[in-house]
Amino acid sequence: MKTNLDDWGRINFRPRVMRNVGDVDTSCSIFGHSSPYPFYISPMGTLGAIHSDAEPELVRGAVRKGIHTVISTASSKQIEPIWQSFEDEQKRLGNASPTQLFYQYYMPVDRKRAIELMHIVKKCGFKGLWITVDTPVLGKRTADRVLQAEEGLAVGIEEEGTADWEAGCENAFAPAMGGRVVSGQLSPHTTWEDLQWIRKEWEGPIVLKGVQCAEDAKLAYEYGCNGILLSNHGGRQLHTAPSSLMTLLEIRTYCPEVIGKMEIFLDGGLRDGSDVLKALCLGATAVGVGRPFLYALAAYGSQGVEKCVDGKCSRRLRSRGVCSLTRCSSCRGTFNGDAIVGRYCVGSTEAADGQCDEAAE
Repeated sequence: MKTNLDDWGRINFRPRVMRNVGDVDTSCSIFGHSSPYPFYISPMGTLGAIHSDAEPELVRGAVRKGIHTVISTASSKQIEPIWQSFEDEQKRLGNASPTQLFYQYYMPVDRKRAIELMHIVKKCGFKGLWITVDTPVLGKRTADRVLQAEEGLAVGIEEEGTADWEAGCENAFAPAMGGRVVSGQLSPHTTWEDLQWIRKEWEGPIVLKGVQCAEDAKLAYEYGCNGILLSNHGGRQLHTAPSSLMTLLEIRTYCPEVIGKMEIFLDGGLRDGSDVLKALCLGATAVGVGRPFLYALAAYGSQGVEKCVDGKCSRRLRSRGVCSLTRCSSCRGTFNGDAIVGRYCVGSTEAADGQCDEAAE
């Protein structure tokens, strides 16, 4: 996790001055669904551990702010009530919110059960399937084990453990509870060939979550995926795995041809609008933000979620002389040194068609 945070500091901006930044446009689109923000709420499991209404409360805040959200298979609540909270809040707002829900999918070992989960997701109306591919087995999460031991000592062996309330005891598809694997809910057998039968069952966009090298990014494109999510699972799945930022830079270097042909998302360590802008300039479609929303939900419920959205990007755009994210995205897939980061993207000092001269080095 420390590397996830630190790597963003290795990217420097090159602010431009004397630009009209009175009106700023921070909107973006994920698979054709527009949003006022270039970031979305990342999938997070077992939110029932930090708020009694868990994912439905998160969704209410997201809908009120118009931010897209990815719901986790490891959610505390079942899929249907989560979706119902989305529909109810949309109805209350007259369906005026641009928010859409996507589903992060852990594939069960049993094929019939895997298809059953997919059909539930499809019936609800989720707009995309984000398949987690970096967790064939649960990583050794030492911090989780230490916390569990501390909790055990605090409540005493005779007291009720925490595993039940961590998962909420409602979601039969949850793959793990507080670092404890649920038998049969994580498949170690998934391969690239499985995408063929998955595509037969799911007609919508497919994103592979957990891509960590350029070779797999290229394979994802060749196998017809609509997008990839560069992620090391918050640094919790494999120690010393590359940060998503380093993976994005690797893709720019070794297979830049996939940029612009697939939607590229990333998460991990982003803490403010500056980090978001760096990712967008380097080729990302949008970025996922998780922990800040988790903390906001824990402290203030759905109102905390709303507050967490405010002001992440517009101020950063103005201070860098940029009035629209389209001016950042126009340099995606190029190696223009004036686009964002000279130390990584070596190239001409002339901006491509005059559009990429705002960002960083």
